[in-house]
Amino acid sequence: MEKAVRVDMLDFDFWTILFSVINILVLFFFLKKFLFGRVNAMLEKRAQMVQADMDEAKQHAADAEKLKNAYEETLSGAKQEAKQIIATAEQNAHAQGSEITAKAQQQADTLLKEAQKEIERERRQTLDGVQGEIADLALAAASKLMEQKVDDQTNRELVNAFLSEEGAGE
Repeated sequence: MEKAVRVDMLDFDFWTILFSVINILVLFFFLKKFLFGRVNAMLEKRAQMVQADMDEAKQHAADAEKLKNAYEETLSGAKQEAKQIIATAEQNAHAQGSEITAKAQQQADTLLKEAQKEIERERRQTLDGVQGEIADLALAAASKLMEQKVDDQTNRELVNAFLSEEGAGE
């Protein structure tokens, strides 16, 4: 009996195959009409969302690149400006240092000239005073010489005595 059942199962019936094909076609039509359309619409919508997200990501990347470039440009400008400020400050400091050095040199020269003038003035006063004293001493020596008759030995004794008196008097 098993053989008969097997034979029936392997037996192809035209009508069964036809109805199966029609059922599959009807099922395919309904699936296409109601399911595939929605699935395709959903897939299309999802593809559009993915594309929009990709476009937005590209836009954000482009914006980020622009911001990065602007930042780098600003940073470069700031570095350049800082270098310029430092160079200007160094020049100003050098100029001020030179000016201070020049003023100090000028003051030193002025003080030196004033000191030289003061030394010269004091030297002249001292010379004038010494000349006056020398003149007084010469007059005093001459008057002592006139009082006595002098030979060479007496002249030396008188000068030594006179100098001793004048040295003791001061």
